[in-house]
Amino acid sequence: MHGCKLVMISILSLLAGAVNAATPCDKTVCWQVAPTVCLVNQQQRPCHLAVSLQWQSALPQSVCIYLDEQQLDCWRAANQGQWQQQLQIAGPAKLELRNQQQQVLLQQQLTVLSRQPERRRRLVAPWSVF
Repeated sequence: MHGCKLVMISILSLLAGAVNAATPCDKTVCWQVAPTVCLVNQQQRPCHLAVSLQWQSALPQSVCIYLDEQQLDCWRAANQGQWQQQLQIAGPAKLELRNQQQQVLLQQQLTVLSRQPERRRRLVAPWSVF
């Protein structure tokens, strides 16, 4: 049980560090997405995640946000944008920022973790003749 707590503390520390680490934008288009990991109590349960993102571009662009091929929001001829929404995901999902030509400018994987590890099936019967 102590190992589980240590893993949970490590995951939460990583998440907090990722949210607090604001990196300067040295690319044409940059974004910050938080959180990127969702924690559920049991395997195979949908996860409710309040995602917020901010993007910025050196030049005005028309871009849209997609979650696994579903368009969520768009901006026209903008240098920056903000977006926040409650998402429900059942497993790993991909968040993308695309231009008008559907080229992926930025991509972020959203991950679902479970507090209960996946149960392993016994390889040997629980009884024995010997």
